[in-house]
Amino acid sequence: MTVPFLTQSTCALLALSATALCLSNEESDTAPIAGALTESSEQVRLYNDHLTILASPYMEGRLPGTQGMERAKDYMEYWFRQSGLEAPFTTSETVADGTEILTPRNSFRQPFELAGQARLIDQAITFNGMSLRGDEDFNVSAMGSSDSVTAPVVFVGYGIDNGDDGYSSFASDDQSLEGRIALMLRFEPMDAEGKSLWGGAPWSNKAGFANKLRAMRERGAAGVIIVNTPGAADSRAETLPQVGRGNSQMIEVPMAMMMPEAAEKILAAGGADRTLMDMRRMADAGSSFVPLDVELTLTADIDTSPMIAENVGALLPGKGMLADEIVVLGAHLDHLGTGEFGSRSGPGPLHPGADDNASGSAAVLMLADRLAKAYDELPSDANARTLLFIGFSAEESGLNGSRHYAENPIESINDHVLMMNFDMIGRITNKRLSVSGGNTGVGMRDWLQPYFDASPLEIVAPENMSGASDHTSFYRKGMPVLFGIIADFHDDYHTPRDESWKINRVGAVHTIDLFEQLLFGAATKAERFVFNEPAPRNSTSGGGGGGGARSGGPEMNIKVRFGIMPGNYDEGESGVLVGGVSDDTSASDAGIQEGDVLVKWNGDGINDVMAWMGMLSQHEPGDKVQVTVLREQEEKVLWVTLKGREQGGR
Repeated sequence: MTVPFLTQSTCALLALSATALCLSNEESDTAPIAGALTESSEQVRLYNDHLTILASPYMEGRLPGTQGMERAKDYMEYWFRQSGLEAPFTTSETVADGTEILTPRNSFRQPFELAGQARLIDQAITFNGMSLRGDEDFNVSAMGSSDSVTAPVVFVGYGIDNGDDGYSSFASDDQSLEGRIALMLRFEPMDAEGKSLWGGAPWSNKAGFANKLRAMRERGAAGVIIVNTPGAADSRAETLPQVGRGNSQMIEVPMAMMMPEAAEKILAAGGADRTLMDMRRMADAGSSFVPLDVELTLTADIDTSPMIAENVGALLPGKGMLADEIVVLGAHLDHLGTGEFGSRSGPGPLHPGADDNASGSAAVLMLADRLAKAYDELPSDANARTLLFIGFSAEESGLNGSRHYAENPIESINDHVLMMNFDMIGRITNKRLSVSGGNTGVGMRDWLQPYFDASPLEIVAPENMSGASDHTSFYRKGMPVLFGIIADFHDDYHTPRDESWKINRVGAVHTIDLFEQLLFGAATKAERFVFNEPAPRNSTSGGGGGGGARSGGPEMNIKVRFGIMPGNYDEGESGVLVGGVSDDTSASDAGIQEGDVLVKWNGDGINDVMAWMGMLSQHEPGDKVQVTVLREQEEKVLWVTLKGREQGGR
């Protein structure tokens, strides 16, 4: 493969060693990357290797359940073994007589159940002796259930009962769909150009699947078919989502998505004297409840069996009087695959997850090796805590791996004295790194300061805890935590643009150098840090853990997706700055804009990002919340209908 010539701007982005790389370009146009690596340290080269491999297409975006994630786990375990670390996890085997045999500490993997992505077993739509073609005419959807139903069909327009200016697809609130299959149009009433009549961008929240399926559920529909609306100014109207395309179940009847040409056949079989476009224009104007003289069978067989995900961990045994205490260093290994959920730009392309979080996973591998060598050099009478290095799985879908470990630790959670976590340390700009959590241990901030002062990085140390990553699972167990993350967010977060060539290798290695000192210092410190109890919930105090809205809050099992990129993970000020808004999300539908600050949630003040994530975790898809934003120094109240985390739009 030919390596293209590097421009000066590319030099800055690569940041292997900015001066060396750019000098290499000036002196030679044959091997600029080799020149840069030659001038870089061995540690930068090693970090480059780990990072590039973990974020390569071979890892398929590291989505749990994929072959790529299996390769990433194998890679992490291989390097743990190469560093001479031990297996930390116990395995169980049930023998013929039903006895469970436990084998302690013989595995580098900790398995746990995770909701699996829906997998199509069978699908069919038949009527009047005709069969439609799956994958071409229609696809069943995991938003519905696995079942088979035979019933007459009724056209229900857009299936919206709460539109603007009193619009409803139904003649009355109690118009029933009992014993009928509802055939409806996608999106919402539109003009001649196929754009929303209600001024959505491109559609209002009334057009969401959750809203439509709620209306079908309340009216007792026996099945649902949503048709791509002809003439809609939306590229999604030209394709069929796959069965597992991101969406969780929203209705307890079978459901399908359909192309317009297939719907025309149903209309013709049902005796309609109008085309689908005629029916659309009728629906654009108002209610459009049209029973059809055709009985249809809709069959959906979808496998939603739980998937087994795995954390990958390794143990460096301690020494002497401190060996029974454990310090954890972790980072999430997983990412978004091809963006079927969580993507800020939509599904389809590979999401490499270089910064999020190949950058942190590579750091864990390097620190495991460094600390193993440091422990080998300790005198025989030294005291040092046991170190657990762990790559968590399924962080992106709700901190699942770290929560499972915190509930199922290798020793009592009370013997775990400190947790350090990396999440996105690869895009450091202006040498700024955020390290939060200094107030979660009594006296820990003062202990940290000399290490911070000695680092070539500018350490941003917020008073409050920041972020909602895997350290949260340990913090909620009453454990001091430290969280390393870039201080300045970038717009490539959760998009296919989060690529390895953009990573600041030198800045990441400076981060690793800092945490090597912190990890060794914490492991050999005579006294453990005492957890600093957070202030009571709803307190405005910044003491303790840094914000009472986190105290006693719910586990971060977040089922909804708001659709913003927070712009202030490392700020101490109240509220959540909106650093970006993703299209076709709860936030964009409600009119939330970049630069807004979320200050209230259903009237309750928002302390920071972590507190807000706790608020999100209390909601179900379809919930309507009142959000107060500060925009240009004025408060605005917006109503937001929350979509599911995996809901891929409309």
